[in-house]
Amino acid sequence: MKLKYTGLLMIAAGLFVSSCKKPQQIFNNPYADAKAPLGISTDPQQIPVPSSGSPGTIVSIAATGLEAYKGKLDFLFNGQKGTIKEITSTGIKVEVPGNASSGITAFVVDGQLVFGPRFTVLGKVNLDPTYNNPTGATGANAFVVKAFPVPNTTQMIIVGNFDNYNNQGLVIKTNRIVRTFADGSWDRSFQVGAGANAPIYDIAQVGPYYYVVGDFTAYAQQSGNVSRIAKIQTNGLIDTMQVTTYLLRTKYVPTFNVGFTGGTVTHIYPVGTNKMVVTGNFEYLTTRNYAANTYDAKDSTVVDSTAVRQLARLNDDGTLDKTWRFDENKPGYKNHPGASLSGANGPINTIMHADGKILVYGRFTTFDDAAAPAMIRLNPDGKTRDNSFNIGTGPDQPIAFVSYNAVLNKYLVVGAFNNFNGKASQYMVRLNYDGSIDDTFTAKVFGGGIPVFAKLLDDGLAVINGSFRSYDGVIRNGFAVLNSTGGLQELYNNTGNVDGVILDIYETKSADNKRALLIMGSFSLFDNQPKNNIVRVTFE
Repeated sequence: MKLKYTGLLMIAAGLFVSSCKKPQQIFNNPYADAKAPLGISTDPQQIPVPSSGSPGTIVSIAATGLEAYKGKLDFLFNGQKGTIKEITSTGIKVEVPGNASSGITAFVVDGQLVFGPRFTVLGKVNLDPTYNNPTGATGANAFVVKAFPVPNTTQMIIVGNFDNYNNQGLVIKTNRIVRTFADGSWDRSFQVGAGANAPIYDIAQVGPYYYVVGDFTAYAQQSGNVSRIAKIQTNGLIDTMQVTTYLLRTKYVPTFNVGFTGGTVTHIYPVGTNKMVVTGNFEYLTTRNYAANTYDAKDSTVVDSTAVRQLARLNDDGTLDKTWRFDENKPGYKNHPGASLSGANGPINTIMHADGKILVYGRFTTFDDAAAPAMIRLNPDGKTRDNSFNIGTGPDQPIAFVSYNAVLNKYLVVGAFNNFNGKASQYMVRLNYDGSIDDTFTAKVFGGGIPVFAKLLDDGLAVINGSFRSYDGVIRNGFAVLNSTGGLQELYNNTGNVDGVILDIYETKSADNKRALLIMGSFSLFDNQPKNNIVRVTFE
C-alpha cells in the first residue's frame, strides 16, 4: 500500500510540473559557426628526425593531411614560427628558427592548432649531465635559497626550506641545510643533527665558525634557546657551552647568546674576522639569562629584549655593536633607554658591498624618518646615507629584486614599475653605481607577466625569471638570457619552460670544467624537465 501511495504522489508531481511548463524555447546552436576539423593527423609521441638541433637545423616530422594547406600552413617550435622547406603526403620538413626554444611543436592553419611532438633546441644553455642530484631538494613548501662555497674546497653548503635532499632525507635528516660535493652529491659527514625547524635564508663565515639566519627557532638539539640565528661549527654541529642555573643545575646552551624576534632575518654579512651585519624585517634583539629564578625560586630563563629594527651589527660573542645604528638615549623596548635607528617604514632587502656600503631596497617611502623612494645606500657607518647614490624619484611601483655585479659595478633592477626616475622603463632598468640609469641597456616588452628575479653576470649577460610568457615578442616562458643592451642573447635562449621562481644563481663550473650556473629557487620544472628547486646548467 505504501508503494502504491508513493507512486501516486510521483504521478501527481509529474502532472503538476507538466502543467506548469513554460512554452518551449529554441536556442541557437553554439557550434553552428565552428570551423571544420583540419584533417591533419600526426603522432605527438613520435620522435622528430633529428630529435634535437640548433637553429638552422632541418627537421622532418611525419604527418598526413598537410598538402591541402600549402601556402596557408605555419609550423611553430614552442610558439616560434619555423621556415617550411617541404610538405608531402607523409610529412613536413621545417627549419628551426633562430629564436626557438625547446618545447611542443604545432601545425597552425587560420588559428587552428594541431600539436606535434616535442623538439629539443640545442644552444649554449643546457642541463649539466655531470650534476649528480636528479631529485633535487623536496618537502612541504620546499625551496632552495642559497649556495655557500666552503673556503679552500670545491664543496657547497646549500640552505633553504627542504627536508629531503637528493632523496637522502630517507636515510638521515637533511632539514634545511646540507653540504655537497662539487658534483652536487650529498656529503653525509656534515653533522647537522635534526637541522633547523624552519627556513634558513643565509649563511656566512665569521672567524672559524658559520652563522645561519632565517625563521627557525630550533637547530639540532637546541630548541627554545635559538631564535632566527645560530652559530655552528664547520662540521655542522651547533656550538654550545655549559651553564649553571639558579638551582645549580648544569645545562648546555648555545654559546652565541643572541636572537631576533618580530620578523625574519634574511641576510648575514661578515665584517672582518669578528663582526657581522644581519638584516631582515625583525623588531627586537634578544638575549637569555639562564641563571634567573621565578618568584617561587625555581629555575627560569629570562629573555631580555632590545629595540633593534631591520639592521644590526653584532660582535662574534653575540653582543650588539652599539656603535653602529644605535642610539643609547633613544626610548626603546618598554621605554628602556637604547634603540636602533628607525629603519624603513616597510619591508626591506639588502646587498652589502665589499667596501662596507649597504644597498637597502624594498617597499618603503621613508628610511630613518627621512624620505626614501624604495632604494637607498648606507655608508659603512650604518648611520649616514651615501649621497653619491641618487635614483631621483625612483620607481613608480614596487621593486621585486636587485642584482649587483662587482665586475661591471652596476645594478639590474626588476619589479612591477613602469617608470624609473621619470623615464619609461617597463619592469626592468639597469643602474650605474651612482644610481643613474644606464642608457646603454633598454628593457624590451614583457608579455603575460613581470620579472621577479635578475642575475647580472660578469660578462654583461643577465638571467631573468618571472611570470612573463614572452620578451620582445618572442616566447620565453618565465626564463630568458639577455645581452648587455637588453635584447635576447642569441644561442642562449634555447631552454624550455620554467615553472616557478628562481631565488638565486651561483656562477660555478661543471665537473668537466665548463662554465655553469647553479640555479636555486622554488620551481618544479626547468627546461621542460621535472626539477625540484635546484639545478645546474652549463653556460658556455
